[in-house]
Amino acid sequence: MDEPLNVVIVVGSRSVPEQLFRSALGEASPHSALSRASGRDVRVSLLSLLPASGGPEISAAHAVSPSRTPLLDRVLAALPLTRIEAVLSKSPLGRLLLSLGPTDPSRVFWRAVQADPAAMAILASADVLLAADLPAVRTAWQTLRAGKVAEAYFGLQAAEKVFAARFRHTQPAA
Repeated sequence: MDEPLNVVIVVGSRSVPEQLFRSALGEASPHSALSRASGRDVRVSLLSLLPASGGPEISAAHAVSPSRTPLLDRVLAALPLTRIEAVLSKSPLGRLLLSLGPTDPSRVFWRAVQADPAAMAILASADVLLAADLPAVRTAWQTLRAGKVAEAYFGLQAAEKVFAARFRHTQPAA
């Protein structure tokens, strides 16, 4: 029997993970949706900013601790940048500039994950990373780029389709 596929779902925003799962997968849990799509056992872990209830089908859940947030992010959070960000976010060029700066949510989350050894260990244990939201994409991409994980995908609905096409085990003909 094959070992279970170790999937780590990364939620980089302050969204409640269970709400993201429900909006993407309906009433199915990530474990049941991905197991059904791939036709094999899947072990699901969760890495997020907010603590999650996890449930019986999440094998490990880790919330990136705000106390481990790097100094740069704490300093930036204390500065009155909200007015500047509000003005810049109203134009395409401004949004591009914000995405390149240090206050971009995906950069903030990636720095917080890098500062948390338990979070890095969860990422390194994955066979597949699933970025559930946009702030998680940089973390998945950087982990994939560093060669610590074999595959990474964006979006839970897309992951269902990928799992059905790529990981499905066919039964050998008797």
